[in-house]
Amino acid sequence: MTPLGKNEALDRHVLVMACWLAAALPAAILFDYGFGRGGAPYILAGFAAVLAGFVAHVIVNVVYGTGFSPRELGLGLVIYGFALVLFVILSLVSASFAARNFVPVSIGFIATGAVIVFYLVTRFGARQAFDAFDVIRDFRAGDRDRTSPPGDGR
Repeated sequence: MTPLGKNEALDRHVLVMACWLAAALPAAILFDYGFGRGGAPYILAGFAAVLAGFVAHVIVNVVYGTGFSPRELGLGLVIYGFALVLFVILSLVSASFAARNFVPVSIGFIATGAVIVFYLVTRFGARQAFDAFDVIRDFRAGDRDRTSPPGDGR
């Protein structure tokens, strides 16, 4: 991956924002109507719109020869985690919400996670995708560097 120039980076950013805006507005409308009167098909369609935004972002990354920036990864993780925690809390607090929406929202979260794992495996391979999350090995390597004397062989 070659670093982008200032104008190319700005073009990529604008294109990514346009893709997410085009996906987020329909997703918000579908979620609002689905949680209100629409039911499961609209909730699932909202998740499909979010996944369409993710696919569009991946396509932009491929075209520009880049990957996800740390800020994009952080924002995505925070939004996904916040939505998941909110869903669990609402399911525990409101029996009517859980009865109507538990299955479609669970399917949506599982599908979103599966699409992300599929992307990681196809982009990096199974081994490298797992190594990105293997922080225990990083800690062990750091401990060896600090505790073993030179020439210890560990």
